[in-house]
Amino acid sequence: MTTAAALQEYLFSFHGVALRYATSSPALIGPATTLLQHCRCDSVGRDPLTIQFEEVRNRGDAPVHLSPLAPRLFSGTRPALGDALRALWHCTIVQDQGRLVVDFHEQGVLVIDGDRGTARGYFIHPEAMHSDLRESFFHYAVAELLKRRHIYTLYATALEYQSRGVLISGHSGRGRTTALLSLLRSGYRYLSDDHPFLRDHGTHVELLAFPMTVEVTDHTIGFFPELRQALPGLVRQGVCKKHFHAADLYPESIGGSCAPALMLFPDVVDMPYSCLEPLSKSQALEAMMPQAAFVYDRDLARREFQALSRLVQQVDCYRLLFGHDVLDLPKLITPLLKRS
Repeated sequence: MTTAAALQEYLFSFHGVALRYATSSPALIGPATTLLQHCRCDSVGRDPLTIQFEEVRNRGDAPVHLSPLAPRLFSGTRPALGDALRALWHCTIVQDQGRLVVDFHEQGVLVIDGDRGTARGYFIHPEAMHSDLRESFFHYAVAELLKRRHIYTLYATALEYQSRGVLISGHSGRGRTTALLSLLRSGYRYLSDDHPFLRDHGTHVELLAFPMTVEVTDHTIGFFPELRQALPGLVRQGVCKKHFHAADLYPESIGGSCAPALMLFPDVVDMPYSCLEPLSKSQALEAMMPQAAFVYDRDLARREFQALSRLVQQVDCYRLLFGHDVLDLPKLITPLLKRS
């Protein structure tokens, strides 16, 4: 190993689920403490989820050996943005003897043993990676382990208003973050920009906060004076977009767990005013499924689908035709949440 630093341990309670994180690499401390900054605790109970990240010199130093018969579940490449040493990000995912092995090749490897509630990561020169990239590895490990505790993630924006949850689902460019900010500045509380969690209780689901940074484009910034006039350093450049912490610009804006009540599917339209079109439960479920996380285990996939189905049955669903009246969106949405 390239580091002789002592193993550092960090304890978290993620909505009641105990999590222990350990690393001896200074470059790998930030991913956990940044993503779970609102979940730090002094002790954890029995049977915590355990994640340990280590730094290695090369892929051969990672003590991970795959069976040649292990089925390959995914393989792909893309530009390795934010990585000072590598031009390509290459990922291969295999299922090997009950473990999910995520091989990042020149960047390292992540081994997730869901049955044991553990994840081990071995990363090559993590200090050369952008912090966003290191955080993505940690986030992936957390999300995979939480699935075994009936907690699932969804690619959506989430807010809370008077203990009622709002989910805004859709691909990038559809106005999700713009809608989030329009509601946030009018008294809504922030749960997540991209990755809220859902806890399945069997009869209903609960919306859990995961307040990562809010990512914004310059186009989105242009709508909101508080972003345009933000003090230097509050809105920072990430790998692809700029980002900021919600509490820095909207004090007391971080929410907690709540019951989901409303789901919106936005489309930006060239109209002076926004409007809503009711969606049936089946239409909403079909629209939401592409935003669900990849699931490689058949039983887990079945349970996650059941949780998403319960979510859709629990909320009112609308297509949001998002017009030019960006700052007036709360006038359209808030009355829906105030209905008895």
